[in-house]
Amino acid sequence: MTLERVVSSPRTINAGLFLSQHTPVPVGHSVTWWLSGLVCRLQPYTYHAVRANVGQVLGPDVEARALERIIRQIFYHFFRGYYDLFRSLGLPYEELVDLVHIPEVIRQLLTPEGRGNRPLILVMAHIGNFDLVGQVVAHYTRDLQVLSLPDPHPGFRSLNTLRERGGARVTPLGPAALRQAIRTLRDGATVVVGGDRPVSQLDEPVSFFGRPARVPSAHVRLALRSDALVIPVCCAFEPETRRYALQYEEPLVMLRTGDREEDAVLNMRRILDSLEAMIRRWIDQWLMFVPVWPELMEE
Repeated sequence: MTLERVVSSPRTINAGLFLSQHTPVPVGHSVTWWLSGLVCRLQPYTYHAVRANVGQVLGPDVEARALERIIRQIFYHFFRGYYDLFRSLGLPYEELVDLVHIPEVIRQLLTPEGRGNRPLILVMAHIGNFDLVGQVVAHYTRDLQVLSLPDPHPGFRSLNTLRERGGARVTPLGPAALRQAIRTLRDGATVVVGGDRPVSQLDEPVSFFGRPARVPSAHVRLALRSDALVIPVCCAFEPETRRYALQYEEPLVMLRTGDREEDAVLNMRRILDSLEAMIRRWIDQWLMFVPVWPELMEE
């Protein structure tokens, strides 16, 4: 069983909810740092997946000691993110929205009027605390549909239920969810989808950090079909301010050449370029626990 499955199991979620409500923040964060060190010592499968993913991003010249520091930080932000998420579920609205800084330009774009009543797709990188920012973003937009992992196991279903507490509709990826996403976008509302985690062998490999990867592409076709504005985003923890902040790349209007397949390839490349820029910047918060490039696990 992977680390993600353990942490997202119903039993762990219930324990996390209880402990987060009864543990002082400094103690909670100290425990998450200890847990990150434990994972790095035990080196389960998830550790090796993270090492392979980060190694591909940073290249062969990264020093072993620097790589280990980054991996430790990644697991720290993973455990801390869950602690902060569980703690946030018991907070009043005013304290919840204070946990994540949403830039004013994004606040405006989250309103239909602020983006000219066109639909909006937020393509998220798995950086920092993407679940917590979803809770906050849902307060700024009238309708939010989140496309999550397909065929979720019981633990992820429990996590999806928690995600919906903030007001978002969480729909596991599949034909029905995509049809619903089209309706959501046609109504001028907002869809959120992860853009850097492989979810299906049906996705055609594309170059991602210089190596073919089966990262999702459905959001590109959704954007082309609905004429949605696309914004690559993530939620990184900022040590200087000691809070999370929604980070974003330049909003993208889909380019059209007259050829549907060429449009999909062209716009997919533009989105991946933005995601790569964010991941490089916050590599020590890239919470990617499945092999993006499975062949690296065999080397």
